Amino acid sequence: MGPEGSPSVEVIDLAPGLWVWRVEHPNWSEGHDWPEVVTSVCVDAGAERWVLDPLLPPAQASQVWDRFADRPPTAVAVLIGDHLRETWDDRTTWSVDALVRRYGCRAFGPNAFDPEMIEKGGPLETDVQTIEPGQELPGDLVPFRDPRGWYETPLYLPDHKTLVFGDSMTERAGSLRVWMSPTHEERALPDLRAMLDLPFERVIISHGEPVHTREAFEQALELPPWPATSLHISAWRGDLEQVRKLVESGADLTARSDTSGETPLDWAVKASRAEGASKSTYDDVIAYLKSAMKTGDGGATGKKP
Repeated sequence: MGPEGSPSVEVIDLAPGLWVWRVEHPNWSEGHDWPEVVTSVCVDAGAERWVLDPLLPPAQASQVWDRFADRPPTAVAVLIGDHLRETWDDRTTWSVDALVRRYGCRAFGPNAFDPEMIEKGGPLETDVQTIEPGQELPGDLVPFRDPRGWYETPLYLPDHKTLVFGDSMTERAGSLRVWMSPTHEERALPDLRAMLDLPFERVIISHGEPVHTREAFEQALELPPWPATSLHISAWRGDLEQVRKLVESGADLTARSDTSGETPLDWAVKASRAEGASKSTYDDVIAYLKSAMKTGDGGATGKKP
């Protein structure tokens, strides 16, 4: 934080017509599974100036506002519903609404926003146009299907050979990682690998170190998802059918989560103790995982013997 509780604002120029700003999120607190400082993107694409996942800084952050004054935004997009962010100066105003009010730009976003966020922060006053995969966007930006199935629209910026993600990719302990999902192997990895057909040179993400190379992206696809595997998630949800499917396809029963060091069985046991959990549902999952570990249907390598 800066003086008197004001946030620290950092602007990073990546290429002519492409820059990001980084600022502490006003609603962050200890225990969140994402770092306090988040990234917003500004890109010039032909006659368009896009602002992506904005968290508008205070009025005194001239390093951002002077740039907007020199060339006002013409379009703003929220890449994932969770990135509907307030402004620093007015926590009752969404950054998207503030940009549309001030500059008259068009607004775009995913096909779903978090209802809890809307209930807490109030409805959007802006008519947000849904971004669809393959849609022709102003400035020739290219949107993709959400790799994880959670209402995200990653964008490719062809003029700058850059991919921009909301939450599909994250950085932890210096490494670019794919954020976990229930269908990591079935959907996320194939979708992300298909992006390697693009001639991109950099990747911009919201959480963690903001800019990464193509090589880092390739390496991320070979690493386990962060912070846990698809088997962890399915076990947590009590989804016996998916748990069985993953184990039979070779999922690692002994894999440990990055954050807690727990196995999928540990996650199932913990979830079974939560208020409102169906005991019978989790009993079946727990029994199956214990049996699979005993018989070696997954094992340390995740392969059947």
